[in-house]
Amino acid sequence: RHSRQIARPVFTVGDTSHVTASTDSAAAEAAAMKGTLLGGIRKNSIHYTTFSAKLKIDFENDKQRQQNISTNIRMQKDSVIWISVSAPIIGEVARAIITPDSLKAYDKFNKRLYLRALRDARDLLNIPFEFSTLQDMIIGNPVFLTDSIYQVVKTPAIISFSCDSTLYTSLFNVFADDYLLQQSKVMDKDPASNRSCELTYGEYKDMDGRRFATTRRIFVEEKNITRIAMDFNRVEFNQPLTFPFTVPVSGYTQE
Repeated sequence: RHSRQIARPVFTVGDTSHVTASTDSAAAEAAAMKGTLLGGIRKNSIHYTTFSAKLKIDFENDKQRQQNISTNIRMQKDSVIWISVSAPIIGEVARAIITPDSLKAYDKFNKRLYLRALRDARDLLNIPFEFSTLQDMIIGNPVFLTDSIYQVVKTPAIISFSCDSTLYTSLFNVFADDYLLQQSKVMDKDPASNRSCELTYGEYKDMDGRRFATTRRIFVEEKNITRIAMDFNRVEFNQPLTFPFTVPVSGYTQE
């Protein structure tokens, strides 16, 4: 199969310095604009009880490259994330179930079993976030969006801004007409860390009254870069789901 690189678009927000309004009227205007901006973004948040999707995934890091991976995802909000990965002809090659405190996964191809506390599963996920953030990344809701926004720059097409949380500084680009996410970038505040995660959203479609980004590009950078391309081809909300997972009892090496 022809090998293709996962393209990394330019992130347009560059200035994360705080700017203080010079007059009371300017401060009031800025506060009103921030309120409208946050309200518009949060209005687009996807609310659900259950979620299921079929998608194709491309994955690259310094050790491996996997392309056109058929993936099924099922989620019960705030409870469980279930993932099944299949390869052409072979069928299912891996399955994982993630809860707020654990990750269980098996690799059928290499006969490996992974049982981890979620806080210790970073070597598998390469995403140093908690369960709620992971489900927001999958569903397409903004991650680490807080009320402490600053450095708002508005153009006819895009609104860019920054915001702070306890551990991270987040940068966002949203479309000016409807406040849908275009890009976000999360950066570790620790000056000794070079860790960041960029997310790009595209090809929005109406899914059961929800605006859903059917293409995603994720770039996790620390010592190395992990690139993930997600292309959704089927999405359903609030349907009855099961999450079958049985830990293999023999023939697997636990890691």
